[in-house]
Amino acid sequence: MTDRELISEVNERGYAVISTPVIADDPFEAHRRVAQLLGLPGAYTPLLYTDPEVRSAVGQVGPYNEIPRDTKSVQPWSEMPGQLFHVDGLLEPLGGIKTTILHCLTQAHSGGGTELFFSCDAFTELAETDEHAAQSLLDPAALTRFATISESTPDRLRTTGPAFGWVDGTLVTRFSDGPTELWNTSENPELQRALDYLRGPALETHRVQIRLAPGEMLIFRNDRVSHRGCAYQNGVHPRRLTRSMYSSAPRDNSPHR
Repeated sequence: MTDRELISEVNERGYAVISTPVIADDPFEAHRRVAQLLGLPGAYTPLLYTDPEVRSAVGQVGPYNEIPRDTKSVQPWSEMPGQLFHVDGLLEPLGGIKTTILHCLTQAHSGGGTELFFSCDAFTELAETDEHAAQSLLDPAALTRFATISESTPDRLRTTGPAFGWVDGTLVTRFSDGPTELWNTSENPELQRALDYLRGPALETHRVQIRLAPGEMLIFRNDRVSHRGCAYQNGVHPRRLTRSMYSSAPRDNSPHR
């Protein structure tokens, strides 16, 4: 696959999987090389990790991180729970983080896939059959996301906004539905109908699961695709992924002839 074909696949399908070597001395060098091929700027540090208390709690001071953050505390053959669907960038506005890259260093003994939910496609389908429910997802007060690593308040580590909307003419999403989210269904009753659709029928036709092998990299449009990490069991060595995020979508910067 050429660089141009890779960029097209990520932007049009919403994701791509490639193989790229794991560099033992610097597990993030592969991210930098692939980001350059994709025409991405430097990796982005989410707003959550610019907060001093959060940075101290998790030990992240830059844009790159490992999942899990502390492999030394992971016991052999331990079970790890799955996540619920979300987009990266807890405190970012709609479309703030456009691209996420995950690189597998060590695979889980079992499980450990990443599930993608094509939430923008689901929204478009909902709008065709229930316009009022779809419109409720565009409400500026529809979805509040808040931090749990450090205490959030109405003025700190918490942000409210629409679940879907248009940025530069493109439909984008911040659909997230886990323990760090509050949906404003009490003041917007049609929102519950939209959520019932997104949590149920939409998942039957708008998701795919990818289990990365060591050396494989998943690149996806975080502003158009929600995702979750699936439950897994570690082996003798813990499952390890590296992650980076970017404020731009992939673009072809090569001169065209």
